[in-house]
Amino acid sequence: MDCDSAALRGRFPGVNVSDHLIAGVVSGVEIHVRNKRLQNLESPDEEKVVVFIHGATYPGSVAFDHPMFGGGSWLDYLALHGFDTYLFDVRGYGRSSRPPLRNGGPARDLPYARTPEALADLGVVVDFVRERTQVSKVNLIGWSWGTAVGGGFVSEHNELVRHLVMVAPLWTIRNPPVIAISRWMMSALPWPVKGQPDYLGAYRSVSKADARQRWVRGLEANVAEQLMPQAEFDGWWQALLEIQADRSSDAQNVEAPNGVMADLVELWAVARPTYAPEKICVPTQLLVGEWDVDTPAYMAQDLFSRLKGAPYKRLEILGRGTHSMALELNRIDLYRRTREFLEARFI
Repeated sequence: MDCDSAALRGRFPGVNVSDHLIAGVVSGVEIHVRNKRLQNLESPDEEKVVVFIHGATYPGSVAFDHPMFGGGSWLDYLALHGFDTYLFDVRGYGRSSRPPLRNGGPARDLPYARTPEALADLGVVVDFVRERTQVSKVNLIGWSWGTAVGGGFVSEHNELVRHLVMVAPLWTIRNPPVIAISRWMMSALPWPVKGQPDYLGAYRSVSKADARQRWVRGLEANVAEQLMPQAEFDGWWQALLEIQADRSSDAQNVEAPNGVMADLVELWAVARPTYAPEKICVPTQLLVGEWDVDTPAYMAQDLFSRLKGAPYKRLEILGRGTHSMALELNRIDLYRRTREFLEARFI
């Protein structure tokens, strides 16, 4: 089923965009998928099909396909360089299915969209993309939690993936759980954790002010305004509200599934990763911003040391970037580095 993508077609006339809703593995769950490619791209290059995997709070379409600073998005950039690019929203995010709220609101339900569910959604999307493009393998680009989802998929399906890119990779948290989670999004949680993931509820509500504060925390005000001007953030937040507004309280807040938060409390904060990097057997690139306080460089370094099966691996720390560097002033450097990695051949 194709959704209306007319509003997106004028940005780059030479780039085709299409939106699709595909059936998930669970009855009633539909997954939103977006594709961008050059109009004159008759058949995709076997090596240039890419699937993006979003993080814990923001859906794929706003994370990877929102025009920033008067220019294009990450999808636009790769499409203009000949890639056949796809993104999707995990169930509960963006334009994908969101479960109805029960009486009492999201606090009465269990955390929604945990990593196994995200892996199932990614599997459905990869099957859809491979069938649509008739390629045997795709490239994966994950951001934050999306690196754990992508890494988990590759560790079980190396034969379906050509290259893996991990931006701001999540790995086990070195600090004690309570301290770690307080630094890792605790400010966004409206309910007490009490050490048990079930206390989180199905969703959390994220305000614009909290999101902005988390994005630029630790930065001087003038640096924050350079990297992500308030006007740019305002436009980006409005696009987010249009597809993921909070249904239970404040419509100016964003509603985000708590499945990843449950995984952080129950697994990542106690050194129990959701996948084994040693089982990844494809070329892998890790990139992290020097000012990333959500997934600091030590996570990428720990993960890098465990990629023992990868035939080639690369770790890069990019200057003047935060956890959300893909949307910031210096984002093109990130786009370029990932493109060059995807285009490279490794022995």
